Amino acid sequence: MCGWIEWSWFDQFTLSFTLWKRWLLEWTGAYIGISLTIGLQYWLENLWAPRRFQKLHGYLDPLQYTILLIVLSVSSLVPLAFLATIARGLLHAPFYHGRFHGLFFLQEISQPIALVLLISGIVILFLKPRPTARVLVGANGILVAIILSRAWSLWMPALMATSVGQWDPVFGADLSFILLRFPALALFLTVLITLLSQVILAGIWGLIAHPPQLSDGYFIGFDTNQLQALRWPLTILINLVAASFWLSRHQLLLSSTGSVPGAGWLDLHLALPLRTVSSAFLVVLALIVFAQFKKRGWRVFLIGKLGLLISLSSLVEILLAPFLQMLIVKPRELELETPYLDRSIRATRRAFQLDRIHITNINPKSQLTEKDVYLGQATLRNIRLWDSQTLLVTNRQLQQLRLYYRFSEPAVDRYLLKNDSIHDRQEIIMAAREMDQNSLPARSRTWLNRHLVFTHGYGFTLSPTNTSGVDGLPEYLISDLGTSTRIEPNKRLMISVNQLKQAVPIGEPSLYFGALPSPYALAPTQVREFDYPQGDINFYTHYSGKAGVPIGNFWSRLAASIYLREPILLTQGSLNTDTHLLLRREVRQRLRRLAPFLRFDSTPYLVSIKHSGVRPFSSQQYQYWILDGFTISRSYAYGAPLPGDENIRYLRNSVKAVVDAYNGNVQIYINELSDSILTSWIRVFPELFQPLKEMPESLRNHLMFPRHMFELQTDQLLRYHVTDPRIFYSGDDVWQVPKELYGRRQVPMEAYHVTAQLHSSCPSEFLLLQPLTPLARPSLTGWLAARSDDPHYGELVLLRFPSQTSIYGPEQIQALINQNPVISQQFSLWDRAGSEVIQGNLLVTPVGNALLYIEPVYLRSRNGGLPTLTRVVISDGNHIVMAEDLEQGIKILLNL
Repeated sequence: MCGWIEWSWFDQFTLSFTLWKRWLLEWTGAYIGISLTIGLQYWLENLWAPRRFQKLHGYLDPLQYTILLIVLSVSSLVPLAFLATIARGLLHAPFYHGRFHGLFFLQEISQPIALVLLISGIVILFLKPRPTARVLVGANGILVAIILSRAWSLWMPALMATSVGQWDPVFGADLSFILLRFPALALFLTVLITLLSQVILAGIWGLIAHPPQLSDGYFIGFDTNQLQALRWPLTILINLVAASFWLSRHQLLLSSTGSVPGAGWLDLHLALPLRTVSSAFLVVLALIVFAQFKKRGWRVFLIGKLGLLISLSSLVEILLAPFLQMLIVKPRELELETPYLDRSIRATRRAFQLDRIHITNINPKSQLTEKDVYLGQATLRNIRLWDSQTLLVTNRQLQQLRLYYRFSEPAVDRYLLKNDSIHDRQEIIMAAREMDQNSLPARSRTWLNRHLVFTHGYGFTLSPTNTSGVDGLPEYLISDLGTSTRIEPNKRLMISVNQLKQAVPIGEPSLYFGALPSPYALAPTQVREFDYPQGDINFYTHYSGKAGVPIGNFWSRLAASIYLREPILLTQGSLNTDTHLLLRREVRQRLRRLAPFLRFDSTPYLVSIKHSGVRPFSSQQYQYWILDGFTISRSYAYGAPLPGDENIRYLRNSVKAVVDAYNGNVQIYINELSDSILTSWIRVFPELFQPLKEMPESLRNHLMFPRHMFELQTDQLLRYHVTDPRIFYSGDDVWQVPKELYGRRQVPMEAYHVTAQLHSSCPSEFLLLQPLTPLARPSLTGWLAARSDDPHYGELVLLRFPSQTSIYGPEQIQALINQNPVISQQFSLWDRAGSEVIQGNLLVTPVGNALLYIEPVYLRSRNGGLPTLTRVVISDGNHIVMAEDLEQGIKILLNL
């Protein structure tokens, strides 16, 4: 029943074959696990089969027998707990990128679990051994079946991995091995070693604890056939351990200990040879266990010697490494680690695409001139005076209109609102008005209201970022909703109503799918859905879209009631034959279900555009959500983990996704063809993806470099802008994100969108910017920009300022603003008059051959009034002025 709902949900996108493939992958993994279990159970029965007239070996006296019984009973439970831990993690989050990155050992089992194991091991001493052993092996087999069925997230891309075309510097293997195949191999070896160990332990326990030995208190020994039966699994187990030692050599490339991310000098000169030798010894040991010897003493002698050598090898690595690090490496660390540090720097820059950054050196003038203003007109026309958070506060008070509406995160975007060049698009802030059912009064939060009546949000607001009204409030180009929707011209920006209607179509902007969490909806039904309010009157509608799972008959309602655990769906009630079940209406949740191997962590943003009708989107629908999808890995050779997140060593903005806000249609477009992780998944599910060139041009014009990725790249750039290992090691050229005063709090300066020129000779373009300063020094050292317009989409540009000249950073300009007698006096007067001064985001923008620092100043009542744009503070680094608007401030600045 539940499977039918899932199949129908995928079928609405014509992707039912995708779901079948996913089920087939899970069934294949489960089949392999079950087959292993059946084979091992058969081996157990063969081991325990009664034998006659066989020579016996291995007599144990009562003390030895008792100790061995306790050890075997406890040890046979450890693999069960270990596999249960892995299975639980896979059931909860099979695509969590931080879990499977290397070989697993017993540290996965916590101390409380270890105590439970000890007690359980003692308890099972009093149970019948062979039935208990069968149960333990069966339970382990079920866990392995679960693990292998859910782990297709690892083994499928490993099978489909394509070459990266780059090789790791130690083993010469293509980077696809460590990136895609290593995690899958590590999981398989771990699971197989654990399962086989448990079966062998359970088999031996079933032998030595079998009556009458248990009652007599001693073990009479193994017969020849039993030893022969143990030889095969022991040989396989030892070979698997040998393979794990061999594979663990590659794990050195992911080391995070010491001063070098990846394999350092000690790793390659101590750990690598020891693991190689241990692997070779284990292969020899497996051959000895499997081979036939005429004299049994030789086998025992060789096994003992090899076992001792392998143990010593592991102990040397564990115990000797800290002393060698302290005595040999530390005194000569820079000399010894320089080549490996160089590897790490280059690998980390590749992993986060920092090696693609174009560096431009600039030396801005210390004073703004009229020539700079002339050259920077394209930038000055779109200087952003409203930040997203301030506009959000205003929207919630002026445009929410009802308590059950809520504005999701506003997005700074650009639209061609005038008949100008595409490089002169108007920068705007768009905010979607979504339905927030949690804001309904408690008495109105009934099942009917939540799922049949209040089903969708409605409309959006559109405001220019660079103007304000006479009252200091934002100017709205599009506001209100329903028949009262206002489309207002802007004479200052020379934008007409017709231009707005052409560039930003509205249509019927019902938002059934959005950025906010939403419960499932049932539509259309006999109950009318709330559409929008008009004064004291509410308007209602019936959903006419194509989204959802049809549940018009009893059997589909039964399936839906089981799937959702909603018995009320068993009765037809207000449902009719056309009713559809709308599931996963939060757009990120929708995409994660379709492509769970991708990360959709960035904030969705709404666009309203016209297009000619490209499958699967309708030309009559105008509102769409755009999202960025990422591939992330923690197994990139020599890659340094992201500060604060050990699980991210590799990052790509692999896809752009579009979701229809009314019909729920989804399309995922390939943004990064060079991403080997994405390429492997495309080979598995080609039907999920389309080339980016297939995206309608009107949508492509609104693509943005993802802020989430930009911030992570910036975090890594703070250290990895340095490419010289010696300078990197000294740590004297580390950058930081500057801080700014926002309201009354000092906060790290967030990246911001502006429409500006990278150089006075360039046209204006839509950029994402982040100023950077040296660590513990507030002067400006760099300015990272991400480009979002064609044909330069995705390019990163780093503007480097001269190190020998001190250029004011945001913190210094902020301090100078607050120290200015005229400005600080005015702020104090406003603060004493029952108002609160909010110093907005400080923008640092190149204008011509100079730098311009611009900070909007908002004023609001201390009782939570509306923020109004009261003043604009402007500085060129030489003078600071405060004016009523930007134009006036620039004129004052030029005359100083």
